[in-house]
Amino acid sequence: MMYDQFVGIVLLDPGNKGAPLWLEKKEMLQFDDFRIFKETENAQEELQLTLNHTKNKEQISINVFTADDWTISNAPPSPEYMLDLLQRVQNCWETEKVPITVVCSDGCSKSGLFVALRLVLEKMQIDEEIDIFQVVREIQTRRPEFLAEFDQYEYCYKCIKELLDGDSRDSLYANI
Repeated sequence: MMYDQFVGIVLLDPGNKGAPLWLEKKEMLQFDDFRIFKETENAQEELQLTLNHTKNKEQISINVFTADDWTISNAPPSPEYMLDLLQRVQNCWETEKVPITVVCSDGCSKSGLFVALRLVLEKMQIDEEIDIFQVVREIQTRRPEFLAEFDQYEYCYKCIKELLDGDSRDSLYANI
């Protein structure tokens, strides 16, 4: 999928540093017709991989964002952390213009929260207002398991509050 669709990846579970994908710089990993090289890694839990298709002689670059602060316990990280992650992914999307794949171990708990927050922020930019319940309800028509816990809704509100508080600190006037 990564090769066919040229997608970026948001990995919401802590990376298994012993897994073969976590290469040291200059190492190479091979699976069938694909070779993977780690090009760069920065302190903000972001790395860039190069994927070479050995038969087609094609090469693509893949950005991988990891959420190492989001532990297996499913307790989301601080709102500031999540807003920063969302902003970094958005910046990548605007620069690269590629689809983004969001993954977590169970396929819904963390990725559902991430996707819901992304859609909430997008709706805020477009409409300058937000109804978190409606955004989540729309997601749940296709994926009912997304945002199944009250704590996840509450976390969405905390993130939006943090964003609005930050905006009001940055401006001279604000309507609160």
